[in-house]
Amino acid sequence: MTNGPDAGEGIRLADGAVRRRPPKRRKPRTPPAWALPRAPAPVAPAPVPNGASAPAAAAAAAAAAAAAAPKPQDEPGGGSLPQLARLLGGVIAPTSLLTGLLYYFGWLHAYYLFDYFGVNSTALGFGSADYLMRSVDALYMPLTIAAIVTLLALWGHAALLPQLRAGSREFRTLFLRLVTGLGIVTTATCGALTLAIGAQSGAYVALAPVGFGAGVLVLAYSVHMRRILGGKGRAVALVSGWGEAAEWMITFFLIGVSLFTAATDYAGGVGVSRARELAAELPAQPGVVVYSKQSLDLPHANVTETRCRSSDAAYGYRYDGLVLVLESSGKYLLLPRTWTRAGGSAAILLQEGDAIRLEFYPAGAAPAASPAAC
Repeated sequence: MTNGPDAGEGIRLADGAVRRRPPKRRKPRTPPAWALPRAPAPVAPAPVPNGASAPAAAAAAAAAAAAAAPKPQDEPGGGSLPQLARLLGGVIAPTSLLTGLLYYFGWLHAYYLFDYFGVNSTALGFGSADYLMRSVDALYMPLTIAAIVTLLALWGHAALLPQLRAGSREFRTLFLRLVTGLGIVTTATCGALTLAIGAQSGAYVALAPVGFGAGVLVLAYSVHMRRILGGKGRAVALVSGWGEAAEWMITFFLIGVSLFTAATDYAGGVGVSRARELAAELPAQPGVVVYSKQSLDLPHANVTETRCRSSDAAYGYRYDGLVLVLESSGKYLLLPRTWTRAGGSAAILLQEGDAIRLEFYPAGAAPAASPAAC
């Protein structure tokens, strides 16, 4: 047997016949590691005690697989809340609503406080920071109470929900009826009181709009609980994403309106109360002496005007018996120490400048005597 010139293609036998070689098999190319499908991570089986039977081992493996499986959401429809509702609940509610409420309350607080003395608060040049700071004067207590009530409500819901799910259908139905009835009665009663009260202001008058907002919130909670609980053996009624967003928007709007209405009533009552306290404390406030280049012609019997006789005096007039109430934007609000609302005395508003000079004295300290020459 010899190899011919075409040995690459076959083998030539002694009798001249050529036998073909079988074709060479190519080795399959191994794909790279990144192209191979990844197998799911194996779940470690639960440890089986020594001597346990095969059924017990299978049950332990099934329990471990069930624990590793993703759990469904506790509340249906929780993931269907659209971006609009998340924007309302995550951005507008805690920032814009609270800031707007504080600013509005501070503006009303200043308006009613200085209106008691016959001064329009817009003439004092207050800014946004002034109104926000004034809102803290009386809002810290209502906000603290609201935060405590909200926290207790959340804890109560977390403790009550498992009991409702484990209870009978009759128990859940009774609970839902009670919550719905409470929300309807509270909303209707407090809404009617808010309309009947009208433009009156007072700290206790604000309870009516607050009750209306609380009733709306209770009704929204009742609808939410009906969708969660649903009853055994029947499907839970769900709404579309836009329907749920519309419910959130309407609820948010009604609660916001009730809070602003309550701020109007409460700010009026607090402003007048603070003004009465300030008027009662005027005799004990620090004194101020005003020097002026020109006569201010103050028409108050209890304000003493002294004219300086010296020709080279920087200020020709001095006024005693005044109390500084407020300084804002270069303006001084002054009241006579013996001011009373029924006395008909006017408040004094002076503009800061070179034409006047103010000297302050501690409470109870008598200002220096006014010499004739000043």
